[in-house]
Amino acid sequence: MLITRRKQFIKRPLCLTAGGFVLGETVVLLSLTSGLMVPALLAAGAGSACLFGVWNGFRNGSEHGFSCERRSRGAVWLSVFLLFALIGMARAGYTKQEWEARDRLCGELAGTYVELTGHVGAVEEAEGTVQITLEGNDVRPAAGERKEAALAGGDRSVSGGRQIPRVLVSWKTDGDGEMPEAREFKAGSKVTVRGQLALFARARNPGEFDSRNYYRGQGVDCRLYGEEVERSGGDVSPIPECLRRIREKAKQNIKRSVPEEDAGIFLAAVLGDKKALDSEKKDLYQKNGIAHLLAISGLHLSLIGMGVYRLLRKAGLGYKGAGLAGAGFIFCYGAMTGGSPSVTRAVIMMGTGFLASYLGRTYDLLSALSLALLLLAWETPELLTQGGVQLSFGAVFAVGSVLPVIQNYLGKKRGALGALSVSAAIQLVTLPVILWDFFQLPVYGIFLNLLVIPLMGGVVCSGIGAALFGGISGEAGAVAAGAGHCILRFYEWLCHGAERLPYHTLVMGRPEAAAVIVYYTVLAAILAAMRRAGGKSASGETGRKKRRADGSRWIRTAVFFLICILLPCILMPRPVDGMEVLFLDVGQGDGILLRSGRSAVLIDGGSTSEKKLGEYRLEPCLKSCGVSVIEYAFVSHGDLDHISGIRYLLESCEEIEVRNLLLPCQGQEDEALSDLAELARARGTRVAFLEAGEHFLVEGIGITCLYPGIHDIPADKNEESEVLKVDYGNCHILFTGDMSGDGELRLLDALSERTGVLSEIQILKTAHHGSRFSSGAEFLDALGVRWAVISYGERNSYGHPHQEVLDRFHERGVKIYETAKGGAVTLKTDGKMVRWKAFLLVDAFKIH
Repeated sequence: MLITRRKQFIKRPLCLTAGGFVLGETVVLLSLTSGLMVPALLAAGAGSACLFGVWNGFRNGSEHGFSCERRSRGAVWLSVFLLFALIGMARAGYTKQEWEARDRLCGELAGTYVELTGHVGAVEEAEGTVQITLEGNDVRPAAGERKEAALAGGDRSVSGGRQIPRVLVSWKTDGDGEMPEAREFKAGSKVTVRGQLALFARARNPGEFDSRNYYRGQGVDCRLYGEEVERSGGDVSPIPECLRRIREKAKQNIKRSVPEEDAGIFLAAVLGDKKALDSEKKDLYQKNGIAHLLAISGLHLSLIGMGVYRLLRKAGLGYKGAGLAGAGFIFCYGAMTGGSPSVTRAVIMMGTGFLASYLGRTYDLLSALSLALLLLAWETPELLTQGGVQLSFGAVFAVGSVLPVIQNYLGKKRGALGALSVSAAIQLVTLPVILWDFFQLPVYGIFLNLLVIPLMGGVVCSGIGAALFGGISGEAGAVAAGAGHCILRFYEWLCHGAERLPYHTLVMGRPEAAAVIVYYTVLAAILAAMRRAGGKSASGETGRKKRRADGSRWIRTAVFFLICILLPCILMPRPVDGMEVLFLDVGQGDGILLRSGRSAVLIDGGSTSEKKLGEYRLEPCLKSCGVSVIEYAFVSHGDLDHISGIRYLLESCEEIEVRNLLLPCQGQEDEALSDLAELARARGTRVAFLEAGEHFLVEGIGITCLYPGIHDIPADKNEESEVLKVDYGNCHILFTGDMSGDGELRLLDALSERTGVLSEIQILKTAHHGSRFSSGAEFLDALGVRWAVISYGERNSYGHPHQEVLDRFHERGVKIYETAKGGAVTLKTDGKMVRWKAFLLVDAFKIH
């Protein structure tokens, strides 16, 4: 079916079955979370497009409309599509139940000290940490003394033996031989590990990376922090072990041959190992839209696979021998690089092409793509939710289905226009996925890819040369990598040059589901119109009509690129109706984002428990909300748990601008705040020290500083905290930083003549993460609090929130929202009604 000369007919069954199957799976997956809307729409669009293509092909095949035979065939294929949709739903439902059972088991064992015995599937080592994947695991209570620190909430024993299919095990090598190194493990061998079992982290804020969902797509259930490791024999798998040794040897050769700045890129592009990749280089490529060059993909495999195929042909092998050997090589190479979903997709497609060569048949792109999609979706339906998989399949689908329509419409011109057509087709199809997962658009990425992709073959060949000749000597490997080194410097020069251009990156945020539906609907309508117009032009190009058609191609080209510019506007973020307050889950710290219209205000942003808060939580959250400009950033005081994330924004995040930084007037001698002010001024941010009585208005949001005044004398740093009152219509919120009970009493005294200022407060951002020394009874009685938000880290060492505070709230009938329990807490109001939602609690949306 995949490899036939009649590919215009035979490709349709597989496309229909794949489209129907994936559509059925995504319908079930969509029931889990609305975050799966994008893959569902992609699958629905692909299935509908395939179905439309088949129906249209049958219609065009009959000269005078539909014949009975054509109608019957159309009905058959529609039935096939619906049948496979039901099969997909059944498969996804089965795996969903299976994963739920495994999740319950892992949840029961999380935090306990266990003994795990399984077979080695994969081995990695980086920066003194060994990481192995164990498969077919038996889990039992640890035979030795339990580690009290590994027990969460008391002595939790593990009764009996349990089965967990795949576990990620890691430990630190100490250099004294007590903990084994990676080279001591072989693929397929049996290993026993004792240590603490843990779940992968879930996303707790909008835009945050969800490790649990990612590893579920990889088929990994949980992780174990190994404290005791024993090798207990078992049969070694010869082929995987041989491939692993080749990979490790190639890695060593590359590292000894090329500079460290290049080694990480060569390792990523040739061996699929990103652990040595420099974070600054990764960010540079990501921001410019060429990060796909750092991962093994269809581009890399086609360069390597076709290179091997041509060498075999030149060596004298016939089409059959070269095709069969090429398929075997590409399969082994894909397994050696780790077999990621994108690599597996490319291996299946290339293997299909080599098999076609072996059988002497032609190769059909969409059929091979459909086969890869069917195999991957059957094995792991959760892969459909991952952005990398969506981009990989979406790009190939664009080349196979959308690009021919564009080329036919534009007249199939070659050269620069043809190359731009390829990039435009891929961009049009994958844009919603890019924004859904990365929230920003590199404006010049489409042009950069035209320059960097043709040179990528030189990088890959240089990396392979370094891996081969580096075994002879470091100098020989360096010579082999020379061309690649020059190309990588050229890439950096291009990226830095693009960053100096205006509007280099557009932060657009995660698009709404309705906007994605409208986008793909409009795109489908435009492609249908282009197909119709292209067909008419091709059929009528004779004589004078041909000359007219040549003249109209410039108009068509202009119209097409105007579409490419205007269509993404559908996905632009909409202004916020009313006021939205997002209390981020920053762990042990505070971070609050206020939005109204197109403006944003940040109150604090720091954590002591999350060391990379700015990079992994604050920045992704802001970008997912479409925030590229923060009008005002208020810092209550200079403790790390209130400023670490803001410091990151000023120091390392170029895409987000902070226009005004407002520091407490009593913190001018604070070294941490002075350093923060210096950073801000270097970025062009206006810095001011805020005192009681100052007022700000941002698109309907009124922000008033109540404390401290210039004459107040705080007892310590916590007492320096800015106290801010936020008003939006009849909604009034109080933010108190880390103010203690004494500070609260001083605030009451300062406002004794303005009793209405505090009595109208309905929402309290609880001071000092729920410490017993704050939120005193007299203070709460002076407020009209109905809701309180407590921001703290789960299982923090301070015991926050203290029970005394919770009791005081309960006595007054105050509803409490806790970030450690529900993740980020969202408040929405139109000035009359207040709505709440906790990020981790589905259906926890209430209207009061």
